[in-house]
Amino acid sequence: MIVGQLITKNLVSLPSNSTIKEVADMMIKENVGSVVLKDGEKISGIVTERDIVNAVHRGLSLNSPAIEIASTNLIRIDYNKSIYDAFYLMTRNNIRHLIIEKDGKCVGVISIRDVAKAFSLMIAEQMSY
Repeated sequence: MIVGQLITKNLVSLPSNSTIKEVADMMIKENVGSVVLKDGEKISGIVTERDIVNAVHRGLSLNSPAIEIASTNLIRIDYNKSIYDAFYLMTRNNIRHLIIEKDGKCVGVISIRDVAKAFSLMIAEQMSY
């Protein structure tokens, strides 16, 4: 199975100058665990639920710029790579989200939960034979 098959939703993104509150509101509205921050078409970072929890714990204002809590050293994977490659990158880099690119353009984000679900379905399929 390739990582591109794991994309279940459109890419959820906001401008890089968005606030933490705007990112949290978007997560709730779109029912996602991460939001990509962009400057035009260029990705500048990704904010996850964990980033928001850490920001609240540190006492940051929800009106603070989201880019302050975003991960900016982004790990990317090609749309056509296997989910095994995705799992390897996630575990090697101790991250839970990967940017998926196709033809050099960001087309989605997958989480470790998406990869685990795919593995679970593959195992269940093999057990049924």
